[in-house]
Amino acid sequence: MLLNAVGQRDVPAYISISMRSDFIGECASFHGLAQMINTSNYLVPQMTRDQKRLAIEGPVAVGGGRISQRLVKRLLSDIGDNQDQLPILQHALMRTWDYWVANREDSEPMDIRHYNAIGRIAQALSLHANEAYDELSSKEKEIAEALFKSLSEKSSETLELRRPARVSEVALLAQVDEGQVISVVERFRKAGRSFLMPGIPASLHAGSIIELSHESLMRIWTRLSAWVDEEYESAHMYKRVSEAAAMYQIGKTSLWRPPDLQLALNWQKKQKPTRQWAQRYDIAFERAIVF
Repeated sequence: MLLNAVGQRDVPAYISISMRSDFIGECASFHGLAQMINTSNYLVPQMTRDQKRLAIEGPVAVGGGRISQRLVKRLLSDIGDNQDQLPILQHALMRTWDYWVANREDSEPMDIRHYNAIGRIAQALSLHANEAYDELSSKEKEIAEALFKSLSEKSSETLELRRPARVSEVALLAQVDEGQVISVVERFRKAGRSFLMPGIPASLHAGSIIELSHESLMRIWTRLSAWVDEEYESAHMYKRVSEAAAMYQIGKTSLWRPPDLQLALNWQKKQKPTRQWAQRYDIAFERAIVF
């Protein structure tokens, strides 16, 4: 459909596709797409120091504020060459601005004290996400954990990806109704937070597709990073059990004994896996649990 839209001449259509560089190779699976990308691709480069300075000072000026040069230098120093530099810079600046508006003295520009108060680049996003999480009830925190685990995926020790999911799917995983899931999502996507998409004012319903606003959240929010690692380890154990069950079924292996058996039993007791959760990794859930 994309290639046909570009190729037809009845209406003027221009298509821009944003893609992670590590997925470019998969374009070859679609006839004609690789050729089209070869004639039009643009690799987004890292910003220069001057460009980063403009990205810091420009929005502040447009908003009618002022920022001290020593804070600009501190921001440029703190951001370095981090792969998540733009989203974490944006978030830190937004939080610094909000704190400055609420706590500034007369004619005082945004300065280092305002920046330190929000946790600086290293902690600003994580502290902000924890604020949202701490507003939840104990039941809502359980839903939030199921929600964020379903929206993230770690396919190897180093590769972390966003994984969009429908509200109805998350509700099944968390074993709650869709309204409860939506209530939690709203806490993380309201104005000034925007941790989840779609953004305000889009209304949410059972069929709405929810996703992380940026993959950097999986690396920077310490709580989510721990959840992602826990989900990865849990999925790894389930897939081990499922593969062993398949081999046992055809007589190519025996039943497990300690320590493997005990590790699997500990996993089952702690994670309480369900059929809905297991579908994401291997559909033969009953066979694995029986094994």
